[in-house]
Amino acid sequence: MWAIMAVSLQLLSGPNVWAVKEEGTFTGQQECEAALAEAVPRTLSEDLRMAWEEGELKYVCVKVRGAPATDN
Repeated sequence: MWAIMAVSLQLLSGPNVWAVKEEGTFTGQQECEAALAEAVPRTLSEDLRMAWEEGELKYVCVKVRGAPATDN
């Protein structure tokens, strides 16, 4: 499973990463990258679009790992 993540790095507070939940998850990397190319920058707010254009914000496809089994 793949998901789109937004990534920014703040000098004083460090990395800021969040899942782009509106796009959902994808079964393969190509499907995720196609959705990413179609959505960015079209669906971004003005502030997010400006940050993306200036290189302050990146969107990437990341493979989701399953959670390890617990003994609960």
